[in-house]
Amino acid sequence: MAAVITIQFVVPVGYYPTDYAQLHGNGGSGAIDWDTPLNNRSYDLFPGGAGIYGFGLAPFGHFRFGHGHSMLTAGFGHQPFGHHPFGHGTGVIEAQVKVNYCGDYKFALACYNGAGNIHEGSPQELAVPIHIAPPVPTGLAKNSYDKETGVLVLDAA
Repeated sequence: MAAVITIQFVVPVGYYPTDYAQLHGNGGSGAIDWDTPLNNRSYDLFPGGAGIYGFGLAPFGHFRFGHGHSMLTAGFGHQPFGHHPFGHGTGVIEAQVKVNYCGDYKFALACYNGAGNIHEGSPQELAVPIHIAPPVPTGLAKNSYDKETGVLVLDAA
């Protein structure tokens, strides 16, 4: 059996359309390995152009005034005025990881600029304890399980 973990990252202001992120983790124990990403994928911080619609670039009237294009949440007045180009909204990126073993997993998306330099500041870490049910031993089949007593009955397959 395996578990699939979905990590969502809300892209704050301070990033540009050429910036990207890479997913790092700890493999189920210890500290996050910041030297080696979990995969070779680069996550675009503005997928499909989300968050980079300047004033007048999105179809007028297609969503409520002040709503961020990618999240459909109230954006007007939620960011410090003048700290980013007018009309830039918030993007959300999503990463999925399949884990096969129990452990105390930690994940984080490290953000880089278009030249490959890591952005200052620590990425926020997500800690996820994973407990995967063991498979039925070879040659046996589940007969019944009593949730109240915790008794599992197995039969020969």
